[in-house]
This record gives sequence, C-alpha cells and structure tokens, in this order.
Amino acid sequence: MDVGVSVGPYVDRIETLPPLFEHVEVAIGEGERPLSALDTGALADELSAHGFGATVHLPYRQPLATPVARVDSATLAYLDELLAAAAALGATTAVAHPRSRGSGRDHLVDRMAALRERGADHGVTVCFETVGYAGGVSLDRVGELAADADAAVCLDVGYAYLEAGTDGTSAFLESYGDLVDHLHVHGARHRGDTHIPVGSGDVEYEALGPALADAAPTTATVEVFTEQPDYLAASAERFEAALDGA
Repeated sequence: MDVGVSVGPYVDRIETLPPLFEHVEVAIGEGERPLSALDTGALADELSAHGFGATVHLPYRQPLATPVARVDSATLAYLDELLAAAAALGATTAVAHPRSRGSGRDHLVDRMAALRERGADHGVTVCFETVGYAGGVSLDRVGELAADADAAVCLDVGYAYLEAGTDGTSAFLESYGDLVDHLHVHGARHRGDTHIPVGSGDVEYEALGPALADAAPTTATVEVFTEQPDYLAASAERFEAALDGA
C-alpha cells in the first residue's frame, strides 16, 4: 500500500514533509486550490524533486447530482477539467464526495458513474468518500451507491469509526472491502475531534488492522491537520504498524 499525506490546498508545505511518504494529496478546485492558481507543471516538478507522487481531492462541497440537467452537465465538465489537471500531476487517484441536492438515488448513481468514466478517460480512479459522520451520505449507503455505479470507495477511517464504531467499520469492509481503493487515515474522538494524529484519539486502528489489510487498498493518505512533520510521520508509522500487526 502506497502511504501518503494530505496538504489540502497548501502546496507550500510540500518542502517540509517527511521523506517517508510516497505521495502528497492536494485539494483542488472551487474552495480549495483553484485551477487559476494551479500550475500543474511546476507542482509536478516540485513533487518529483522531493520524491513524491500525487493524489488529488476534488471539491468538498460540490454536489454531483441536482434536479437541473444543465447544472449537472456543467458540474461534470468542470470536474473533468480537474481530473485532467490531476492526470497532469501524475495522479492516478482522485477523491470525491457523493453529494446530491434535491436529487433521487438513481440519479446520484448515474452521476457517480459518469464521473467514474471521466476519471477513467484520464487514467484516474475516482474514489467516493465515506463522510456520513460529517453530514454526507451514510457509510453503508456509500457502499451501495458505489457498487451500483461500479465505482471505487475512499474509506475515511476516522469518520467511519465515529459513525459506526469498530464493529460497523469492520462490517463495512466485509461487505464492500473489494471496492475500497483508497483510505483517509486520521485519529478522532467521540467528543467531536477529527483529523488528529493517529493513536491520539479513540479510533481502534489495531483492531481494524486485519480488515484494512484484507481490503488491500492501493493507496492511503494521512489526513492529519497539522504543520508538525513529526506528528505526520508518527501517524503513518502507527497506521503501518497496525497493518503489520494484522
């Protein structure tokens, strides 16, 4: 499994990252690093100079499905531009939120499938993230939607734990582990703290290790919101130890 780290839109942090990571996840698009501020050539060169590959996170709040066909078409065209930028960075994985606004289930599946196809055109696997705890689609429903859209899943381990606990997260992996191609890894606490260093919260990574190892996702991103390189490195080491223990 290729383990990397998120910098969100803050690409200036790349030079401070520990060299143990294999990729950097960059948040691009509206509300993050806009295309107008994204020099893909320069960023690809910087990543390469530090020995990093790339993954991307598509806009967090962008609904994929609405009742308005023109809006959905424009959204897909915009996300297609972002996927082209991801490919120019050398990314083969992009994370998207399966959000809808005033739209039915079948239409959301259709829009997810369309985005998956656009990603495939660019050589990028679009992984739909489990963000039910943060107000998105519930954990099991993400699995069902992704299965119907023939799409991959990004399992956010911290959010899944807060939503469903260790047993629920393990059950999700038992049902949909074959769809999980990417992970977001961070610590979390039941009192509401998220994206803290692995091992500093309530998430039982050692207990989840066997199920995560069995799912064998291609990539995992440490998504810890800190500028402290030591915390990022320690999070990766603790996560990998949980997998090794499995």
